[in-house]
Amino acid sequence: MHITGGEFNTQRVDRATGDVFTGAAVSIFTITGGRVLVVNLQGKITTVLGAASTGKFSMDPTTGTTIDLCAVGASATDEAGTLYSLTGTPADAMLKGSSGGVRITNPLIIDIGAITFTGANTTGSASFQCWWMPLDDGATLVAA
Repeated sequence: MHITGGEFNTQRVDRATGDVFTGAAVSIFTITGGRVLVVNLQGKITTVLGAASTGKFSMDPTTGTTIDLCAVGASATDEAGTLYSLTGTPADAMLKGSSGGVRITNPLIIDIGAITFTGANTTGSASFQCWWMPLDDGATLVAA
């Protein structure tokens, strides 16, 4: 978190579009150097899904056990422009908003490791954006 003169500045990181509907966890962001506050995390379908799928966001820490950041959410043959997000409560399903609208997440504290997305195996692609602030000196979040 850059705190200068009482201001809080978030940083945005974009992950280019790619195939994350592989049936396995795909790293989308990497955190190094310390903890970060994730203010908003979202995905955007860029190529229509070829079949019904599911998806979820998880955290794969460098030390410790992988945890889900949300429960699995259903996707149909989601069109380009469909947005994915999460509520910040791990028991809640991944949020989906068709054609450009989805709720913003509650902030999450994330430690060193990787934020991943797991989508059931189908054709299609998605891009991702993360708004974040460092909580520890030297903490960074970059696209994977």
